[in-house]
Amino acid sequence: MSEWAYEMPWRPNFEAFEASGWVLGMAATSAVHLLTDLPPQPFYLSLIVMGGFALRRIPAAVHLYRVRQGLKAKPAVLMGQDELIEQMLKNRGNLFLGTGFKWTQSEGQQVFELLKRDITKLMPKIPDGFMGSPWIHGISMQPDRPIEMKEDLTSLHTLIVGTTGSGKTREFDILISQAVLRGEAVIIIDPKGDKELAENAKRACELSGRPERFKYFHPAFPEKSVRISPTKNFGRATEVASRIAALMKSEGGDPFQAFAQMALNNVTQALLLCGMLPTLVELRRTLEGGLAPLVIRSIKAYGEKVHPHFEALARAALSKAQTDEMKAKALLGLYRTEIVPLAPSSDLEGLLSMFEHDKAHFGKMIASLLPVLNMLTAGHMGPILSPNMDDPDDEREITDSGKVIQGAEVLYMGLDSLSDSMVGSSIGSIFMADLAAVAGQRYNFEDPEELKRRPVNIFVDEAAETVNDQLVQLLNKGRGAGMRLYVATQTIADFEARMGSPAKARQVLGNTNHVIALRITDQETQKYIAEMIPPTYYKYVMRTQGNSTKDDPHMHSLNVGERLMDEEGELFPAQLLGQLPNLEFLAILAGGRVEKGKIPVLTRPKNYDKAVERAKLLVKEAA
Repeated sequence: MSEWAYEMPWRPNFEAFEASGWVLGMAATSAVHLLTDLPPQPFYLSLIVMGGFALRRIPAAVHLYRVRQGLKAKPAVLMGQDELIEQMLKNRGNLFLGTGFKWTQSEGQQVFELLKRDITKLMPKIPDGFMGSPWIHGISMQPDRPIEMKEDLTSLHTLIVGTTGSGKTREFDILISQAVLRGEAVIIIDPKGDKELAENAKRACELSGRPERFKYFHPAFPEKSVRISPTKNFGRATEVASRIAALMKSEGGDPFQAFAQMALNNVTQALLLCGMLPTLVELRRTLEGGLAPLVIRSIKAYGEKVHPHFEALARAALSKAQTDEMKAKALLGLYRTEIVPLAPSSDLEGLLSMFEHDKAHFGKMIASLLPVLNMLTAGHMGPILSPNMDDPDDEREITDSGKVIQGAEVLYMGLDSLSDSMVGSSIGSIFMADLAAVAGQRYNFEDPEELKRRPVNIFVDEAAETVNDQLVQLLNKGRGAGMRLYVATQTIADFEARMGSPAKARQVLGNTNHVIALRITDQETQKYIAEMIPPTYYKYVMRTQGNSTKDDPHMHSLNVGERLMDEEGELFPAQLLGQLPNLEFLAILAGGRVEKGKIPVLTRPKNYDKAVERAKLLVKEAA
């Protein structure tokens, strides 16, 4: 198309008027011919000429009509899971995001012209209850096609942003089902506890032929939940202490938080010395009930390893001790006289120093820590977050994030934040830290090629509830450990409020290469998304008129003119992000590709048996 070409599609359909006029002329000519006895040849010639002019204008008239009709509101797109499987088989190696078209300067030009007019006079009637502006998707004459990106690029992480009810969870449905059907490990952290999201993930496991892959966790339904420990995976004892102390609401450098972290670290090291896992229940029991029992166990465990006669010495030292406090002090003296000269233990001495600390002061310093441990271990939370393998009465499955990842399982974690936001947020944050520890182990000890074949897909809905420094680390360095993160939120301000500063919020945003923007009502978030899209230039017609009268009245002049101009503008205007209908999105993919799409609502397979058979092909390829 010539650079001078310019079309205004929102003007009256003059071509249709002209074609209609020629058709009416043909009808009138035919009527005159039938009602008179005049020679037919002039009538035939006139009909041919008028028919030619009508046919010449009809294509343009139809084009303008279709452009206007494209502005109509259209119903949501439904997609069965069997159709999703067929889509995956058809385009292997690609991740399906939705259906739509590439947003180009042509669509931007149409919007530029439309926004200068009264849209209500151009729009067909919008059904009652329809939310948003349907014309945004219908403005393009391009047919909808699958919007996809290469699976390898998903390791660059994806941010999904949109207000409540705009379709974030339904997009998760599409992405999660594909990851499950590829046979990859999937971890879903859902503060709301969306039942449909869990059901679709479970059904995807069934279609893949391995329903046992699905693991369900939800504090509101402990009887149906797996038991899972957020302190199971760590490389050093300090990691456990850090992830728990981080849950304390305090400012950086707070001495109470620092002391609590030191206390947790000392207790964790002592528990490991005794061959015990540092579960949340065990940590709470030790700090709340007194350090004496742990001091006794840890000195005995260490002494028996390094001193050949420790058992006899301990028996003699404890012969006159009556209480745990007296026993602990007796063994402490024995440790310093007999074991320190032989083989002192720095892991043990931290606990012993803490045991000798003033108890009143110690209690004050950990006063902020105990409520955190209490809310994560009280009632039914204790057994499901601190599983006891030796409990014969509890038959619920025990797992952990490392096991889920190793077995390519699917873990759905509903946090029940609506009922108890503090507990839900704490559970999500501590599990995010656990995943960061697993990522570190994978990166340090596993073959890079093997990691590429066994990626881990982590979906975090309402991410502002759980975002912490460990999530930033996963976004920043998780790619090397085969981690693919999909982070959903409502506004950028949510991250800022949670992280405490705009700079930390930008760390989260800066580590996501793909952005899927649904309806956004927050202006700052709209501006952030719009700034990610490079500007373009739009054409417009500038009309001029003027007149001049000199001293001589006969020299009066008048001029009227039109000039084709252009000016810089947004490729996708920021304000349109607030008008997107439900289940519609603007995707800005790595490399600057901009796509306008719709999210299909995932439904049950129309033919379940056929879907299972077709899914076997995907599973076979993944294996």
